[in-house]
Amino acid sequence: MIEIESSLNGYETTLYKLETALKPIGFSVGGGWEYDHGYFDYRLAKEGCYYYVRLPFKATTGLLDRPGVEVKIGVPFLLGHQYEDGIDKDGEIGNISAAFNQFQSPKDADSDIPEEYQEQGINIIRKAETAVQVN
Repeated sequence: MIEIESSLNGYETTLYKLETALKPIGFSVGGGWEYDHGYFDYRLAKEGCYYYVRLPFKATTGLLDRPGVEVKIGVPFLLGHQYEDGIDKDGEIGNISAAFNQFQSPKDADSDIPEEYQEQGINIIRKAETAVQVN
């Protein structure tokens, strides 16, 4: 994980405005959200390893599933996940659990991030700053 210095850190707005600004430039709400916090993700590459720009946010008033919820953005960061190829040998899972847990554990949950993706990630955050109009 590599943190990216940004004027987005600490910025407060509504979740609706944040989504409206970030989705057109390629961000999506990541699957790891809860009712009080979540992430906007921008996938950089998938070459045996998934590289993401991740923009964390947390609710400051209300819950994320409610209209008008206000959020505060945290420190953006780059993240790499290298996944196992083939069958998950440690996968001891039943049919019911398999319906909900369909993905393998990462081979390396915090893999090294090549410099080219670091530069791309910084550029994506600069675009996000412009889109959100933070400066």
